[in-house]
Formats: sequence, C-alpha cells, structure tokens
Amino acid sequence: MIPMRQSGAKEQNALLKEQWTGRRPAAEPPPPAKRAPRTRARSNRAWLSQARKEFGLGRPGDVILLGGASVVDYRVRLAQSHARHDLTPSYWSQVGLVKNDDEMYSVSLDTWPDPAKVPATNAIATIPLSAYDDGWRYPNIALLRFPGVQGSVLNAANRLKRQRSVADLPALIVEWLGFVWGNSGSGNPLVAGFGVPSAVLVEIAFGLVQVELTPGLASASSCPEAIWQSVKWWQEFYAATAPGQTEGSAPTIETSPWGRYVTRQKLASYLDPDPDPEPDPEPEPELVPAT
Repeated sequence: MIPMRQSGAKEQNALLKEQWTGRRPAAEPPPPAKRAPRTRARSNRAWLSQARKEFGLGRPGDVILLGGASVVDYRVRLAQSHARHDLTPSYWSQVGLVKNDDEMYSVSLDTWPDPAKVPATNAIATIPLSAYDDGWRYPNIALLRFPGVQGSVLNAANRLKRQRSVADLPALIVEWLGFVWGNSGSGNPLVAGFGVPSAVLVEIAFGLVQVELTPGLASASSCPEAIWQSVKWWQEFYAATAPGQTEGSAPTIETSPWGRYVTRQKLASYLDPDPDPEPDPEPEPELVPAT
C-alpha cells in the first residue's frame, strides 16, 4: 500500500459535481466497424466548451484530469488502486495544466514529444487538447480549480523545464514505461515511490505557487488519483487554511477546490489495440544448392 493520510471529512466535497453534455451515452463502445461518427455526447472538446461557458472552468492554470482506455491508460489506472482504500482502479490516468482553450502542459506516456527535445524540456510538452477529444478513447475527463494560487502556475511549469534537479521527469517516464510494457522486474512504480510523471509535474508546479495539491500524500508519489482525492475529500483542510478563515468555515469556491467532471467508464477497461496493419511477409522459397 502507498502511505496516505485520510481526510477527516465525513462528506464528499459538494463543490465537485458530475456534468454531462447531452444525453448520457452508452458505457461500452460498439465494434469499430459499426461505430457511428463522434457525437456531442462523446466529444471531450464539446464538454470542455460547455464547462467554460457554464462554469468559467478551463482557464489557464486549471487542472485537467483524463482517464483513458488504452492498455497504457488501463495499467496506470490499475496501478493507482494502491492509492484507494478499497483497492479499486482509478478513474484517471493523466493530468495536465490548461494552457489555453486548445492546449495543455503535461508529461505523456503515449502522446510522444520529439525525443530530442526531452532533455531540454524535462519531458514537459505542450499537447493539443484535440488529441483527447475522442470520448471512447478518453471516457473520463474533469476540470478542477484550486484556491490560494500565489502567482502563475503555468510560469512555474515552464521553470521546471529547466530545473530537472527539482523533478527528473524523464527518469519517471522510464520507470512507468517499464511497468506499462511489462518489462521483466518492473513492479508498480507508485509502490516504489515513483509518482506518475504528469501528476508530479502538476504537483510541484502548484507547490511553487504555494498550493499544497495533495495534503494526504508525499509529492514524489503524486498521481492523478491523489489529486482527485484532494478535491473530493480535503475541502475542509483548504477552507481552514485559507487566509482569513477559521476552523469550521464552510468551503466555498474561493477557499476550496472545486470542479466538474464526467465519468463514462467507472470500471477500468480498455479498447483492443489496433491490429498491426502490416501483413505477415510471404515465406521465402527454400534455397536449393546448385548441383
């Protein structure tokens, strides 16, 4: 198990609410050959647009959580079961910082940056949100806002590109790729104290602007699930530690984390990987020595 402190809250954060776009879609996808074109209910960019319009979420510096359905995402979600008291898989596999309406900062395990840029950027990449639009491929999505930010969290993330000594994100990628690819001897990185790279980026960036993102967990072992649990259960901690607040103050969007989310796939599963498009080569004729 991962050592985590439990929040003393008796009820979940009422400021964190599920928000659907249009009709609630089916939980399981049809076969690819019968799959209809993406509908609004399955477009994550449509969901983001609605969250911006109705709630003002999705501003630069807000946190975006994603739960994918690839084998890589499935393995990451399963690994985070150690961060849950019931040992069930997490809804989430990646986290990022909203840069603008079309992009986010993150560290990805499958949306690759140019490998030659990794040393110079500490593996931090600007990733288009269009890469996560498919609601079948990324069925779970959330936008979260944390209070008390003292400065620009995006500037803090940019500083981390040049401060690998603060957080060696490429080293974390290597640890996690070994696990998700099933390399011999590669156990669960979280249990060994290696956080999910994207979560460590967001955790440390918020720490640089004086916000404790996961009060119940060491930042080196940060993961999307721990950030989710902070918003879900630690609202009283944030409300009590906000400037001018006292113990027992009611959480508000000015003093407590809050957000909107949609979870189309609560039970961790995966889409079958696309088959290898290259056909098996034709067997070569047997060579017969000349006589």
